[in-house]
Amino acid sequence: MLPRALLVVPLLALGLTAGCGGSDPGPDASPDDGHITISTPTPTPTSTPTPTPSLAPTPTPTPAPTPTPAGQGGNGDADETAGPATAGGGICGKLDAAEVGQVLGGTVTGKALGGVLGCTFTQADARAYGATITPAKTMAAARAEATSAVEGTPENLPGVGSEAFVVTGTMFGGADVQAAGAVRIGSQVVGVALNQEKGLPRAQVRDRLVALLRLVVSQAG
Repeated sequence: MLPRALLVVPLLALGLTAGCGGSDPGPDASPDDGHITISTPTPTPTSTPTPTPSLAPTPTPTPAPTPTPAGQGGNGDADETAGPATAGGGICGKLDAAEVGQVLGGTVTGKALGGVLGCTFTQADARAYGATITPAKTMAAARAEATSAVEGTPENLPGVGSEAFVVTGTMFGGADVQAAGAVRIGSQVVGVALNQEKGLPRAQVRDRLVALLRLVVSQAG
């Protein structure tokens, strides 16, 4: 029979061998107890660059045109575009705005017609008397133009220049009475038209146009 001391030694060796085995770690085992932890790096989000807004080009302001003083025709008439009444040529170069205003019954402003010979005279009240004076090639042409606008029968005016006439009536179906006429002065024929929108009587409109024809004849000399 072996002594007790010899039996104890093999048992101790078996116990040590069992303690060094590959058993699973317990729940309280530390992550460092023989295990390698591999960490997957979290990708850093890439920020999208904010686009820099493009600045719209600043428009270059267009300078406003400097008003050009209208020319003076000796009678105070002025117009921003066509010039004073005296720039209308012919008899218009001899008419005075103050004298025309006396015939029309108020202060008038005269201006040349743009692009053609002739002139107009108007009052501040657009409904009041206004006159247009233009040259005509022949008396027949002047009569045709007058009667094509004013609905009436031409009336001859003996003693006013040569071959003078006047026609009164409505124009293009309007309600107000208008007038037109012409007179021969030497070799030239001058047409005169009178308009108003104040409901004035036919006799008064006629007399104003006859007075304008007389003024044209007197200034032509």
